[in-house]
Amino acid sequence: MRNLILFIMAVIALTASTSCSRIDKENRIVLKSDTDSLLVVHIPDAACRKCQKVIEGGLQNKSGVKQSILNLTTKEVSIVYDPQLISLEMLNATVNELSYQMPCKKM
Repeated sequence: MRNLILFIMAVIALTASTSCSRIDKENRIVLKSDTDSLLVVHIPDAACRKCQKVIEGGLQNKSGVKQSILNLTTKEVSIVYDPQLISLEMLNATVNELSYQMPCKKM
């Protein structure tokens, strides 16, 4: 019985640490050079670190994207990119596509 209680407590602790309701303060800084462009896109359904991983990881795989930071408090992703390598239209389409892959998206 004791082992069952310990197991249940461990599952609850693990679930709480990866929950979509937990949001840490964003401390990362957007770094942009004079030749870079910056796009900020609102993603209303972004709610957890898993959402961050989907959006940021998907954007980092795009040629021309130098940095992406999804701030879960503001629900905005800041994208630093080279406009010679990737267009605004392509970035917006990518963010839209990635937002459907987030675990916290609304159906």
